[in-house]
Amino acid sequence: MKLKDKKIEILEKTYTHDAVGNSIVSYEPITDPIWAYFRQLSMKELYGVTTQVEEQVLFQISYRTDVTTNHVISYNGLQYEIIRIDTFEGYKTDLTLYCKRKE
Repeated sequence: MKLKDKKIEILEKTYTHDAVGNSIVSYEPITDPIWAYFRQLSMKELYGVTTQVEEQVLFQISYRTDVTTNHVISYNGLQYEIIRIDTFEGYKTDLTLYCKRKE
């Protein structure tokens, strides 16, 4: 079992409109901060997971049903897009979130 010793926030994209009608994108937390395991992926792992090299980190959190690839992770002042969610063979214990850093 990996040590979940980092606090992260799961954010959801929301849209509001200004006075002229332009859409403004913002990110709002869907929960209080949660504990997660965090590490950067090596190039070997990147090629084992996907052929795209944008993935840079993974977060492992306790199982949740409300996390999708439409959400964003906020950790240590940075935001990460969720690329893929691994449910570990369908067991409902942990979720591994493969992410890339938002530009």
